[in-house]
Amino acid sequence: MTRVVVVGGGGAALRACLAAAERGARVTVVSKGKAGASGCTHAIDSRIEFSVVNWPMMDPDTPLTYAADLETIGRGLKAPARVRLFAERSGDELRLLERLGLPLGAAGGCARIQLAGSSYPRGIVCPPRFGTRVLQALRAATPRTRVTVRDRAMAVEILTEGGRATGVVALDLATGALDVVPADAVVLAAGGAGNVFSLSTNPRELVGDGYALGGRAGAALDHMEFIQYVMLTVAPIRGWFLVTSVLLRGELVDERGARCAAPVDPATAGPVEQKRLVAEFIGWIVARKRREPGARVFWDGRRIGRPALEAQMPKTYAAFRRRGHDLARRPVELDVGAHQFLGGVVTDLAARSTVPNLFAAGDVADSVQGADRINGSGIMEALVFGALAGAGAAAADGLRARPALPPAYRRESRHGADRLRGWGSRLKAEMDGILVVRDRVRLGALDARLAANLEELEADGLRGADAPATRALHELRSSLLTSRAVVRASLARERDLGLFVTGQR
Repeated sequence: MTRVVVVGGGGAALRACLAAAERGARVTVVSKGKAGASGCTHAIDSRIEFSVVNWPMMDPDTPLTYAADLETIGRGLKAPARVRLFAERSGDELRLLERLGLPLGAAGGCARIQLAGSSYPRGIVCPPRFGTRVLQALRAATPRTRVTVRDRAMAVEILTEGGRATGVVALDLATGALDVVPADAVVLAAGGAGNVFSLSTNPRELVGDGYALGGRAGAALDHMEFIQYVMLTVAPIRGWFLVTSVLLRGELVDERGARCAAPVDPATAGPVEQKRLVAEFIGWIVARKRREPGARVFWDGRRIGRPALEAQMPKTYAAFRRRGHDLARRPVELDVGAHQFLGGVVTDLAARSTVPNLFAAGDVADSVQGADRINGSGIMEALVFGALAGAGAAAADGLRARPALPPAYRRESRHGADRLRGWGSRLKAEMDGILVVRDRVRLGALDARLAANLEELEADGLRGADAPATRALHELRSSLLTSRAVVRASLARERDLGLFVTGQR
């Protein structure tokens, strides 16, 4: 029986677990949080008005039209075959959800919206708690007799022998114990890295573990310079999305009274134009913060009016009212944050990485999105490539290896938890400075500092004095490696394709 280790506890991980278990594999899930109640699939149910799944169900829209939109918005960075595979397989995963008791109105009864970047209104508005319900349905459908779940266990190393994945080193976050979980194949579905920046939509545990695990194991990473950044509220609620169609109807205003409004009616703008308008808003915020560090920017929706705000953002409007803030009467502070990394571990059409027996799916994998993305594709991408990764892992020819704990994990680090957390906060501040504007001189200096920091961190050992210190050490290690991948990819890119502003060459 094939032994498969799945790293992660969100949508991609649980879909991989289901696919592998259905094919007879023995699966161990190593989840930093609680499997089925963590990761971005779970987090979409909070701090957002509603979640959306894209699927073309109306003539003349087709999966090929959807794929063409993805390629256009992604600037043609991804292989057309990969994008087409995703668009076509999304229908299979929607049918799976329907069989699991989560129909999304395949008969045409669902609410639809047209998202920025989409040629047609193919965005299906999901019911409340959709992300959580997807995770629960996947867990319920998985044969429990073939699956062992290790919650609150952090994968800190992918072990290899002869260049092939043979297992993972797992850290018990409650006790600090480190042990080896052997495997014939490993599925990496550990999520993204939004929290290498100080403002993000990502759950707090997503600090780049997956990119660091894959990179240290020898897997190729690509397109790490591309990050989808978004405008998020700062106060009184931090990290909350404003619906794009509503956001563009309001105005940005800084503390000096300067204002920015969309130059055209967002309702009549085409899909590419809507993306450009969002980029202009972000650029306006960044320009002011570059000119005056610490400057604050606000979104003013007063001209939209309370009836429209309540009708189009009822959940958001009510959440702010509960905090004593009426969006129809008072502007709200905004800033630019990180939403999704658009690159990651390079995989083929079967979700195989460049390391034999190591598969990757979800946010950690080099996605179908390219240089930018269409919202509403995240859940389906996790499910489509999670299914491929799980099936591939179950069929892998393993070495039946008995890997041992590497010596570095037996030596104690001299860095305490408080020092490591402070180090992590300083790293976020440095990375905030290159989220949108990337000066090559600054990037070069930052690359050298990150390399030195990583060397210092790893010099003694990879075990902390206790469980919190060991976790802090490995989260910082992940963030440093991921940050360096972003910096090095940015330095290597000749053209930024409009997603970030390249400074001095």
